[in-house]
Amino acid sequence: MNKNDLEIKLKNLGIEENDYNLGEKPIRDLEIGLMKEVNEWKVYQSLEKGEINIIDTFDNESDACELLLKYLVMRKNKKERNR
Repeated sequence: MNKNDLEIKLKNLGIEENDYNLGEKPIRDLEIGLMKEVNEWKVYQSLEKGEINIIDTFDNESDACELLLKYLVMRKNKKERNR
């Protein structure tokens, strides 16, 4: 899976665009996202005041996208349970 495939899946699942960042926009507070640095793909969670927590690092886009999808689906399910 690549970022384009992931974006399509997220839209089909109804995951809101402000919950994630696939690297095309500046990092915002309290989002889960994907960033590419040199030959590494990183899945991160941004915190308040511009801090970032790296969840995991991969040497390929597909594995990073799969993990990001997993986290976003879990976040969506949690939001729905708490309604």
